[in-house]
Amino acid sequence: MAMKRGRPSNKRPVVEPIRRKCQAPGCGKIRLVVYKEWKIPPRTQYGGPQTPREGQTRLDIPGAEVNYYCCYPNLDDGTFPCEHDA
Repeated sequence: MAMKRGRPSNKRPVVEPIRRKCQAPGCGKIRLVVYKEWKIPPRTQYGGPQTPREGQTRLDIPGAEVNYYCCYPNLDDGTFPCEHDA
């Protein structure tokens, strides 16, 4: 009987945690990232393709921004509780 090779189908790769500067107002510390906020302009602004090319990421889009936060936003008012810890 042939033996299966490679990674088991039910196991995901281990991703190393990311540490970035928190973008929350009043925090600004370098901490472990738990929440990312992507801002991507409309397709009509940058004239991008309908389907992404192989190897293309969201950061390859001109005008795309990502904000890193060390805490989750409050759903009520949109503020971040990590700004009060500073």
